[in-house]
Amino acid sequence: SEDYRARYADNLSKELPRIPCVKSADDFWKFVTAGRELGHLHVNYEDVEPYPVTFKKRNPKQNTFQMIEKQDLMKGLLEKNSEYLELQKNLNIEVIFGNPPYSMGQKSENDNAKNTPYPILDKRISETYAAQSKASLMRSLYDSYIRAIRWASDRIDNAGVIGFVTNAGFVDTKSMDGLRKCLVEEFSSLYIFHLRGNARTSGEQRKKEGGGIFGEGSRAPIAISILVKNPESQQRGKIYFRDIGDYLNREEKLTIIEKLRSIDGITRRKKGWQIITPDKHGDWLGQRDESFKEFLAIGDKGDKKSHGKKLFESFSLGIVTSRDAWTYNSSRKALTKNMHNMINFYNNEVKRFNDTYVHANRQIHKNAVNNFVDTDERKISWSYNVKQELVRGKIFELEDRCLIQSLYRPFTKQWLYYNRTFNERVYQIPRIFPMGKVVENRGIQITGVGARCGFSVLMIKDLPNLDAIEKGQCFPRYIYEDTESLKDKMM
Repeated sequence: SEDYRARYADNLSKELPRIPCVKSADDFWKFVTAGRELGHLHVNYEDVEPYPVTFKKRNPKQNTFQMIEKQDLMKGLLEKNSEYLELQKNLNIEVIFGNPPYSMGQKSENDNAKNTPYPILDKRISETYAAQSKASLMRSLYDSYIRAIRWASDRIDNAGVIGFVTNAGFVDTKSMDGLRKCLVEEFSSLYIFHLRGNARTSGEQRKKEGGGIFGEGSRAPIAISILVKNPESQQRGKIYFRDIGDYLNREEKLTIIEKLRSIDGITRRKKGWQIITPDKHGDWLGQRDESFKEFLAIGDKGDKKSHGKKLFESFSLGIVTSRDAWTYNSSRKALTKNMHNMINFYNNEVKRFNDTYVHANRQIHKNAVNNFVDTDERKISWSYNVKQELVRGKIFELEDRCLIQSLYRPFTKQWLYYNRTFNERVYQIPRIFPMGKVVENRGIQITGVGARCGFSVLMIKDLPNLDAIEKGQCFPRYIYEDTESLKDKMM
């Protein structure tokens, strides 16, 4: 309302350096309809969070949507603006704009900074984006910016506009198929201005991506998205897409944004918006060829009872250690020293933990471990599994038989400490390269699902890292019995 805007004008003006869009809701509405400078959208995204902004409603009506979390998601996102919370709950918010944080979660157990849970909001994601997805790995659906999209979509109810500057991964990544389907169902119009800048690509594709719109502040591709819910519109889910272009540096991109200025500014161009019609899989860009299903599968774990033809019965991702700096080295001697030091430090932490919680039960141990352990990365790299071994009181020794040659990157061998405890994920690799044994094997490693580089294939004879070829799947000539796993189960 006008009273709300007047009352908090001073407060909002103090927050302007952190608001990544325009100065007011009225200005934002002018941007949507007539044009404001998009060039002002580039800010340090790591320090900004989504801000809800209201303006005088053209058709006032009661907002029946309740704040999602009992403690309110906004409280977690807007800690410095808690005085607004109660008022916002009762406001009929129709416009939300901002630059949500892009974090997918805690990067390392050494951070000792567990992700803030939003059980009700995450349940909404589970019921919508995740429920509509065919992807097997959906952790990225709980990225902060995806949470912001879900929250904002619900907060404006059935009428309003969302304007976000976000990671552009939702446009084409496989795990976001459910999100894309829901956006098409929930919004009447979607305007996506893709600014490119994906620094996680390589070769010619990296050159095409051009400069990052935030400079060195982000390695992710960026998109400006205007999502419109118009209950009076006859159309549903119409996608207007604009790619900023190839080989552009940051300054060139900002100049283009400034010249285009608005949705109408793009519309008036000879090559304005590209209309995208999603396929049944939720693909917007790079839509899949249905004839692909007719090809012979190299391997398929989807249906265990399937009698469909495939070339390989068993295959595996490469290993993930979660502590490459410790478990890999070009020098066997240096690797031995590093692992010896880390294991000794771990064992000392086990003793210190047990001495501190002598009479505590298992549940107390589980709850205490995160705040107890020393997280100095110069001494150890923690992960969930290693912390659980500490809770169990397990002590370890350096094993020479775990020191093996491995393929770390294409044509780049490294010594690896190959061990179930200190390798976070070994998948089916012990059946291809058994632990503690010298065996001969050959395999074909191919680019895996979710890779950002182009498709490639490599013949291997050594145990592969997951990113020897990005997100690589290994298809072996021989399969061995995993005796180490059987031994662990018997014990």
